[in-house]
Amino acid sequence: MEKNFNAERAVQEKRYLYSDLKHYGLSVWKITAYAKSLKPQIMKMPKPQLIQLVKTLWAQPSHEEKSLALDVLTLRADDLTVKDMPLIEKLMRESRGWALLDGLIIPLMPFILAKDRTAYRYLKIWIKDNDFWVRRSALLAQLLLFRKGVGGDKNLFFKLAESQFDEGWIDKVYTDTLTRSRARFFIRKAIGWTLREMSIKDPQSVRQFLTKNKSKMSGLSFREGSRRLKSTRTKV
Repeated sequence: MEKNFNAERAVQEKRYLYSDLKHYGLSVWKITAYAKSLKPQIMKMPKPQLIQLVKTLWAQPSHEEKSLALDVLTLRADDLTVKDMPLIEKLMRESRGWALLDGLIIPLMPFILAKDRTAYRYLKIWIKDNDFWVRRSALLAQLLLFRKGVGGDKNLFFKLAESQFDEGWIDKVYTDTLTRSRARFFIRKAIGWTLREMSIKDPQSVRQFLTKNKSKMSGLSFREGSRRLKSTRTKV
């Protein structure tokens, strides 16, 4: 981290991410490459030791160290089970922004959901949370499953998405204009992004959902969700 410190980039990233963490200004690629260079040792670690390493890195003050913790955990994603959900929830609630949150929920939750359907109950709980990042997690948790067409609960996702069309809760929970705006944007974006990825393997389901809900959902969610439906966007 210190060897590759980039002061200018650190300032820019801190501002861009609305971050209150320390920043070294390292690129995502550089952090991920470093984690992969340690893969032989990481793959041999007993799981308790691995989890302790992740917790130790996560407890450090910088964005990059926390990102490294997620990269390390991702290398062993196949070892995660529903019993690891307390750790996932802890990291999720402490992410405080899309950069860490998406690097946690999108690559890791599919492994847990695919192994144990009881894990879906977390999504049903998260979608009612007063933290908009937690609600975003519920919407993005199945994204890779839908993209690959290898499982996931589409009906549940549709219900979760529909439950977010009414954004009245945001004004009740958040008092400042900036946070309210960010909450609306990141939830709307998550709905559209997931629909867009789902449309790769199942365009018909997405088309039906968009047709049914066009008048209820935000323009952002609709545009993102229909982006891959090029030949039928005007019909939707």
